[in-house]
Amino acid sequence: MKHIIYILLLLISFLPFKVLYSISMIISLINNYLIKYRSEVILKNITLSFPELKSIEKKRFLFKFYIKFSNTIVEIIKSLSLDKREIEKRIKIKNINIIEQSIKRKKPIILVGSHLGNWEWVLLRLSLIKNINLSAVYKPLSNKWINYIMLKIRTKFNTNLIPLDKWYSFILKTRNTPSTIFFVADQVPENNKSGIRINFLNQSTLFHLGPEKTSKLLEAEVYYIKLTIKTTGFYDIHFQTLKKEDITKSYVNLLEKNIKKQPLYWLWSHRRWKR
Repeated sequence: MKHIIYILLLLISFLPFKVLYSISMIISLINNYLIKYRSEVILKNITLSFPELKSIEKKRFLFKFYIKFSNTIVEIIKSLSLDKREIEKRIKIKNINIIEQSIKRKKPIILVGSHLGNWEWVLLRLSLIKNINLSAVYKPLSNKWINYIMLKIRTKFNTNLIPLDKWYSFILKTRNTPSTIFFVADQVPENNKSGIRINFLNQSTLFHLGPEKTSKLLEAEVYYIKLTIKTTGFYDIHFQTLKKEDITKSYVNLLEKNIKKQPLYWLWSHRRWKR
């Protein structure tokens, strides 16, 4: 079944972007008026994060979020057939020289991103940086079919994937090999003991310490991936240095600023504050 689903999605991915975005809009309308996917979670999250919003503004926000969310889904499906040139065209790295210089110095690098914009395209674009030797920490999805599809997409350009429960052993084995490790660090830790609480979007929020612990083990250079949405399907990346003495708090501060500038593009349907 997973192979059949993969083939069907691959065929869909060959549709032009205009067609896919049109399908996305139809899905968004159905979602907004009929399905209402996780609407309670989304409305609760934005109410706590932006208490100044009025009821009508929240409803508009919800519909616009559904549009952006559906666009991200069709973009991820499109990834199955996108080539390297198209990825480089749609995601521009504005200060790539920072990473290139670290690679030349053979320094370990940690890149910390988030669920803002199209995080899957970010991974694909990073994997195309020359000599980056990229590994990405990920949490396997409970749905084995979707997990299979996502693994196919994420390893398309030879990124090495590390399951979250094996990241520490991986680091110990490869600590003497110059490499780059990518974290999406705005997920919810498995328990209170594996994270740190920081005020984020008006709420006490639990954050992973994985990037910070890894940076100390490897004495790595750490950068936040600031993603800016230019227009539908086009993004800019800027690398921002994270303070070595306070990596997690520095990351949270930059992430919050990035979200506030383009709030519709963060993954509000995620149960971010369940712990």
